[in-house]
Amino acid sequence: MKRKLGVAMGIAVLCAGGAIGMTGPASAAETGAQAAYFVLYENDNYGGRHANFSGSDVELNNKYWSGSTSAFAQNGGSSMINNTGSYVGLWDKGTSCTGASYNAKPNTKDSDFSNNDFDNKASCVKFL
Repeated sequence: MKRKLGVAMGIAVLCAGGAIGMTGPASAAETGAQAAYFVLYENDNYGGRHANFSGSDVELNNKYWSGSTSAFAQNGGSSMINNTGSYVGLWDKGTSCTGASYNAKPNTKDSDFSNNDFDNKASCVKFL
């Protein structure tokens, strides 16, 4: 009886240790659009389509909204979540990244660009 109990406990410990060893950091696929990206949303309150950025993109006239092959993100952003450790700048003139601008601090959210007079203006995303 003691032997059966010892074997059962050993198996339980191995299973628990295996489960702990198998867990790893969350990936972007596991947590969706939010993981380690600057995310630009089409609508206020993080609604509508989104575009993920892991680095600078100075010309949004060739950046599709996620899941789209016909709608570009240029001049379409209304809210953002910055899940990166970087400051991210947005400008209304692509390529040159000039004109009206918006700056997002690391690990911040903004549910409505209207209060910053930047609604539907983003044409350049630059990690600073």
